[in-house]
Amino acid sequence: MGPLSGIKILDLSMVVAGPFCTMILGDLGADVIKIEPPQGDVSRVVVAQERGGVPVGILNWNRNKRAMVLDLKRPGAAEVFLRMAEHADVVVQNVRPGVVDRLGVGYVAVAARNPKIVYCSMAGYGFKGPYRDKPAYDPIIQGMAGVMATQRTQGRPRAVKNIIADKVTAMTAAIAILAALNEARSGKGQHIEIAMIDAVAYYLMGDTMARHTLLPDKPGVPPSMGTLDPFKTADGYITIAPLTDKHWTSMLEAIGREELFGGDAPRPERVKRAIKALIDIFPTESSAYWLERIDKADVPCGPVNDFDTIWNDPQFVVNETFIEYDHPKAGRVRGVRSPARFSNSKTDLWRHAPGLGQHTDEILKDFGFAAAEVARLRADNVVK
Repeated sequence: MGPLSGIKILDLSMVVAGPFCTMILGDLGADVIKIEPPQGDVSRVVVAQERGGVPVGILNWNRNKRAMVLDLKRPGAAEVFLRMAEHADVVVQNVRPGVVDRLGVGYVAVAARNPKIVYCSMAGYGFKGPYRDKPAYDPIIQGMAGVMATQRTQGRPRAVKNIIADKVTAMTAAIAILAALNEARSGKGQHIEIAMIDAVAYYLMGDTMARHTLLPDKPGVPPSMGTLDPFKTADGYITIAPLTDKHWTSMLEAIGREELFGGDAPRPERVKRAIKALIDIFPTESSAYWLERIDKADVPCGPVNDFDTIWNDPQFVVNETFIEYDHPKAGRVRGVRSPARFSNSKTDLWRHAPGLGQHTDEILKDFGFAAAEVARLRADNVVK
């Protein structure tokens, strides 16, 4: 069921960054074992939306996984994990630095049992330094890594209204794991350490640091922010990206206002003049009216979809971006398909997001534990 079929991943992570990373790998066919403490992933506890006892955070970040409960604070639990790790390819964790080592399941302990293991650790700020032990959540990372500064409007930094830092870290980790798995084919495993602030800076800075790339730079210069805000129309919003002079000229000719970009004034002043005029012009007609004309001028443009229109946008429909399916407990569910399309293998929903401890016995059997051992572990509350 995918190009990673046969890869076994032990997933100790919680919330978003780790679970999204392992879901990406599960979508690609890896056998992801979600290992949770008795109380479960935080996403099971902090519930914004749920149905049938299934929180949307579990549905949206944890499909294509199996789940078991292992209480790593109990005597003997670390040995259970290490026995499983002997037969695994990857371990993923995102608890605070030092915790897995204290529990006996850190990289050194795992690599001693399985030298080929790819062990990926994520942390908010890194694994040394003054912030190492501070709690890290997405808004804090956005502020520290420059994201809020690039969203500045009316003189104020603004947050991106989604958990971008977690998701960028997840994708960075997935890429790193795939690279390490390639090297592991030669028998060499390794430890990957990823700081969220580093992943976000890596993602963010290529364009936003343009005014600060050449040194010495000037203090007080704001980050580059080239993307135009959406324009209001008579019935909604559109977005345009006229990056070149040709774009500006073609678009303004198409809407009958070519004079807005004319004259001998410096380009930034002519662009500013055109934008100011468009703010008043676009509300006079519908989005479809303007998009038809701008499209014909071959200038990048598009509608601003909301969460009523995006599901039926014809391009998303053709791409089959969104899927609907029946979850055994949550009922009818919408999801987002893995964006990668492979010619020789298939990525798809092949396992529903699991319940807490849903597959504990099945997983332990797969990893060589006898029924009597599992019964004893259950009696000792090591597993559930």
